[in-house]
Order: sequence, then C-alpha cells, then structure tokens
Amino acid sequence: MKISILGAGNMGGAIFNHLYQRREFELALIDPNIDKIWKSLGKSSKLETPLLFRDLLQYTQNLKQQKTILVLAIKPKQLSPLHEEIKVSKNLSFDNFVIVSVVAGISLSTLRKIFKTKNIIRAMPNTPVTVGQGMTGLYFPKNISSKNKDNVLKIFELLGKTLIVNSEKKLHSITALSGSGPAYFFNFYEALLSTGKELGLSKKEILLLVKQTAIGATAMFCEAKEPINILRENVTSKGGTTETALETLNKYEFTEGVLQAVLNAKERSINLGLELNYEIQENTQK
Repeated sequence: MKISILGAGNMGGAIFNHLYQRREFELALIDPNIDKIWKSLGKSSKLETPLLFRDLLQYTQNLKQQKTILVLAIKPKQLSPLHEEIKVSKNLSFDNFVIVSVVAGISLSTLRKIFKTKNIIRAMPNTPVTVGQGMTGLYFPKNISSKNKDNVLKIFELLGKTLIVNSEKKLHSITALSGSGPAYFFNFYEALLSTGKELGLSKKEILLLVKQTAIGATAMFCEAKEPINILRENVTSKGGTTETALETLNKYEFTEGVLQAVLNAKERSINLGLELNYEIQENTQK
C-alpha cells in the first residue's frame, strides 16, 4: 500500500513512525524542512529510507500520478499557502489520490474546493497515537469505495482504536471528547500531583502513586463487564474516605463542570471550523 504523509509535525510524525516499522507500506514524507526533519529522526539504516520531498510539486513529478493515500497532516493555517501552491502548479492533480485529512475543523466542502477531487476522507485522531493508543474518529463520504475505506481503517487501527461516524458534524463532538480529552485527564492528574506537599509526600512518591492509580483505574474500566457507576460504587464505602472525597467533588459541581467543559469545547470547534472554512473558501475564490 502506497501512503504519503504531507506534514511531519506531531501528528504526521506519529503516523509515519508507526507505519515506518511495517514493510507492507511504501511511504513518502513531504515537508518543507524534510532534510532537517529526517536527520533529527535518526532512523535506523537497517530500514529502507522512504521517499522524501520538500513540496507537493516535487512529489507529484516524481511519483507520476501513482495511486496513493495522501494523509494531510498540516495545520489549518497552512492550507491557504498550500492552495496557492496548487493554483500556480498546473501539473498538480489529485485524481488518483485518496486524501485523508486530519486537519481539525476544515470541512469536506472546503477541502474539495482546494484539491478539486471528491476522494477525501476526514479523520480526527488524538495525541495518544504517538504511543499507539490513539482514538480516531473517521467520516467516510458515500463516494469512497469499500477498498479505500478498508485501507484507511487499516492505517488508523495501527495507531489505536477507531470510530466511524455517519455524519461529518459528529466530528465536532469527537474533537471535544477524545481530541481534547487527553488534556482533561492530564489536568486531573496535575491536580492530584499538586496535593503531594499537603499530604507530606515527595515528588517521586506522589508521581508513582498517581501514575499507577491512573493505569490501574483505566485497566479496570477497559476490562470490566460492569457499568462505570458500579466500579465507582465498589470503591465507595458508606461513611468512608472515598465517599467524603466524592461528596467534596460534587459540592464543587465536578460532573456539571466536566459536561460544560466538553460542550464548550464542541461549540468552539464548530465556531473555529466556520471561521477557518470561510477564510479558506474566500481565498479559493480569488
């Protein structure tokens, strides 16, 4: 399977790193700073070096329109310069490509105007893909073939779990829940870590306690057959320490705060998407 990745930042680099170890993929990496990036990666000489390119024009000239999956892993603000590059390079055509966009908030309609093709899929992975434990939301338009759908699924299933949604709008909810989600957990872990001084624990002690508790609780959640409320109740003895702690969290409206945080994140995703799509579509009409 031929896979090309445009953008070697955190997300593009994470996707590339996982695919690079597997021999069934023919990889290409495209980035303006490709020489510096490849050198910094320090890859083993035992593995075959992928095709490396500085821009799309150089890339398409070398591959001569071979069929490939192109993972679009750039920042939203980079789409306008990319569109300019496409406009001035008349030889650029994406008819043989299946484009997988991991660019947050940019709609299919906008992407189709830029790339002049309907073979575009949207994906919303989160940062744990860097350790192979990612969560990726995927939206496949009806025109995408079963073969292309299966190939794209194979890529993201190597990075963790996937969820296919039946509406592009649901990607805003995925962004708010799993896209931003790691930060919610990190914020809670930070709060627990900050209690070390008051509890009379050293940094090393509190770090071990929080890390292993997080690992253990997550493992129980993932493996348990009981619903989450039963797991919570099993830890909570009447009149005990856990009940006291949970009552305190409820006093500060912990659950309501989490709900509002996720809803606000979704609303922000929608508004950012509207702003970005309007700006980019305005530029495509010039």
